[in-house]
Amino acid sequence: MSPDLLKVGQAYPGELPAQDGALFELAKYGPELRLFFSNLSEEMVRCVERDDIWIGVLRYGDLGIVPWKIGERMQGDAQFHVYLYHPEMRPTDQALAPHERYPIQVTLVDRSDGRVRALRHITVSHELGTAFDEIVAYQLGNFIDHEDYDAQVSGYQNEFPEVETAIQAAEHFEKSENHTPA
Repeated sequence: MSPDLLKVGQAYPGELPAQDGALFELAKYGPELRLFFSNLSEEMVRCVERDDIWIGVLRYGDLGIVPWKIGERMQGDAQFHVYLYHPEMRPTDQALAPHERYPIQVTLVDRSDGRVRALRHITVSHELGTAFDEIVAYQLGNFIDHEDYDAQVSGYQNEFPEVETAIQAAEHFEKSENHTPA
C-alpha cells in the first residue's frame, strides 16, 4: 500500500483479508509487512510500535517466505510472489548500494473496524536486503499463476507447520533497526 495513503487512526484504504494474518508485498514504492488482526488491544498496538522486530527470508520453490517476530507476543510468516501483483505495482530488479540498509514498512490494521492502528519504519541489513532482491530477480524470470502459488503455499505450510521451523530454516533472520523515512 502506498505509504502516503496510510495514516494511523484512519480507515485502511485497501481490501481487508477474510481472516487474521500477515501479507508481505514488494511493490515499486518499497517493501511492506502488513499485519491484519481483529480486536487489537492497546498492548498489541504498543508491541508493534515499540518492541524489537525480527525479519527473515527464505525461498521455497518459487515463493519468497518472510518469517517475522515482534517482541515476545507476535510471530508469523507471509508468502510473496511478484507475479501476483498488478503489472504496474511489480518491483523491478534493484541493487542496493554497498552497506545500504533495506527499508521495510510495518503496518498494523485492526480487521474489526478496518483502521490502521500502527505504522513503523524499520531497516534490515544489506545482506538481508540483497536476499530479498535475489528472490525478486528470480521471480521476475519465473511466472506462476494463482493455482501454482496456492499449491506451493500449501506445500510450504505442510513442510513448515510452525513458524519456529521457518525461522530456523531462514537463510537470514535478524533484528531490525528503527528508521525514520526521509
